[in-house]
Amino acid sequence: MFPMIKPIALLLVASLALFAAGDPPAAPARVGYAWPLPTCIVSGEPLGDKPVVKVLEDAKDPSVNGREVRFCCEKCAATFDANRAKYLKDADAAIAAREMPAYTLTNCMMMPDEKLPAPDAKEQDGARSVVVGNQLVRVCCAQCERKVKRNPAAVLTKVQTALVAAQAPGYTMKTCPVSGKALPATPTDTLIAGQLVRLCCEDCRASADKNPSATLAKLQAPATKKN
Repeated sequence: MFPMIKPIALLLVASLALFAAGDPPAAPARVGYAWPLPTCIVSGEPLGDKPVVKVLEDAKDPSVNGREVRFCCEKCAATFDANRAKYLKDADAAIAAREMPAYTLTNCMMMPDEKLPAPDAKEQDGARSVVVGNQLVRVCCAQCERKVKRNPAAVLTKVQTALVAAQAPGYTMKTCPVSGKALPATPTDTLIAGQLVRLCCEDCRASADKNPSATLAKLQAPATKKN
């Protein structure tokens, strides 16, 4: 009977240690949209079908916390972590350039009465292009930029509502680019690289997020009819 005491005691100690440690911390929830670039921001290589997907965590910076970034390999993910500020700056510039043609809003998102200069205007009069949650947001000044970065989730909701409303009248595709099914009367709307994409259901939104560039390519270049 007594020889069993030691193993039972050890099992109890191990159980208590596991209880104290608790479950590993969960990854932060994604804020905003899936990575909109078809390439790795570190290597410049195509991401392929199985990219390394990371959701960044930064409790001190809401503009970074929850942002998704994709890499072609684990090595590039580690390189990014070693110099995050540099690669995020590069990513912001690339995303802003990619999304600018689809950004049809002409007023500041934070101060709607303030008209923005044209994106290609020589004088920008203090206007800023900010990227949060992988979405371009144009604002009139540095103060508005700080407001966007303090609460990106709320701003992204406003941006999506405004971009969907602006782009919906010119949206001509009648089928879901993921499933191929006819769009319902009330489609599921999302933004990919700042461009409106209408889907038939939430499941297709998840599929579109897995490969945003492929979904956007179907939207931009619909299949032609065969003879």
